[in-house]
Amino acid sequence: MKKYSLLIIMVLISCTVLFGQKDQSEVISFYKVPLVCGAAPDIGCGSRAKPALLAMEQSQAISEAWLNRAGTVYAVVWKEKDMTQKVARPIFKKHSILYERMSSSESAEMHASFRQERKWLRGADVDQLSIEEAGRIAEGTTGFLLEKKEISEAEYAKIKVDIEDYFKKELVKIRTVEELMKDSQETFIHGILDVYIKHIGKERTDQLVEKYADHYGINNDCCKGNKSNESCPLQKG
Repeated sequence: MKKYSLLIIMVLISCTVLFGQKDQSEVISFYKVPLVCGAAPDIGCGSRAKPALLAMEQSQAISEAWLNRAGTVYAVVWKEKDMTQKVARPIFKKHSILYERMSSSESAEMHASFRQERKWLRGADVDQLSIEEAGRIAEGTTGFLLEKKEISEAEYAKIKVDIEDYFKKELVKIRTVEELMKDSQETFIHGILDVYIKHIGKERTDQLVEKYADHYGINNDCCKGNKSNESCPLQKG
């Protein structure tokens, strides 16, 4: 009988090793954060999240830093003990990220899904969100014009691909909050316009800017990248 009991214990130990039971000693803090992507409100903004995630993992006190796919929760795995005030708080402040520490009950709910594939992204892996966002921006800045027959199917296909490629490169760059805001209001818009000019010429592009602005009820200066306008669809980064 003792031999069977010993065998059962050995099997249980082996299963724990093979299937990776969660380390109950891990110290994990969850924080609510407002990092939802403007251009794709069902995912997080990789451009905003990445600098802080990378800074956290450079800290000697932090083992891992994660963002959930929705862009609403940061998770910090501490190497020894929670150091929110001394370590996490200054990083959040530096990167202009508002945060709220989750309660014990809220954190328990997060534990259930933590580290699940496609639900959480660590460090630079949030570039995946930026690449997905690039596709949403490309569709959002071309789909309406195709629907209204302002551009042809062939023009739509070429313009959409170029805009998506442009943002796939731009959105993974590390920028400060100020740099990201400035580029969202100027550089990114000019990048979109340059793609349109490349494929349909400046005259038609200017005409489409007018139609685009009228459709969304905005000042078309924002769509030309001349000044900030939070209601401009092209500035939702």
